[in-house]
Amino acid sequence: MVLGLSLPLLLAGGAEAARAGEIGAFGAWYAMTSGEGGEKLCYAISGPQVSLGKIPDRGEVGLMVTHLDGGTVRDQVSVALGFEPSKSRPTKIKVDKGGNINMRLTDGDRVWIREASLDSKLVAQMKKGDNLVVTGLSSKGVASQDTFSLEGFTKAYEAISEACGVK
Repeated sequence: MVLGLSLPLLLAGGAEAARAGEIGAFGAWYAMTSGEGGEKLCYAISGPQVSLGKIPDRGEVGLMVTHLDGGTVRDQVSVALGFEPSKSRPTKIKVDKGGNINMRLTDGDRVWIREASLDSKLVAQMKKGDNLVVTGLSSKGVASQDTFSLEGFTKAYEAISEACGVK
């Protein structure tokens, strides 16, 4: 599992963002890089268009697709939920009216898909889709639903792929 820069800080333009290099903005998505050489991380990030669920003190929410330079890690999808997710029920992610994919790996408020093949499948759906929906449950039992626009995702994805040498 790759832990890149803090997505909430990137979305808020915090100190961590100063160390990141912006490739460009593409619709609802930003393409960024961080680090260099074999440690270079390339990622596309976006915030939700709509967030439902009344979770007290919820932090920043964001969706990220990550590559490591040279493609040793590619198409890794993660979500910063802004709250600690339930350990007993997976967070679910889907594109448009497609089927849900479970995100079972957690670290703090961030969730990942366990199987790399499902990451690649999801990214392929994202390139063709209009919206992505993340449905979660907090550790305190409060439900959330975040909807992300996929406008500009394909161009942001192509930019990070080129920046990290992923074909």
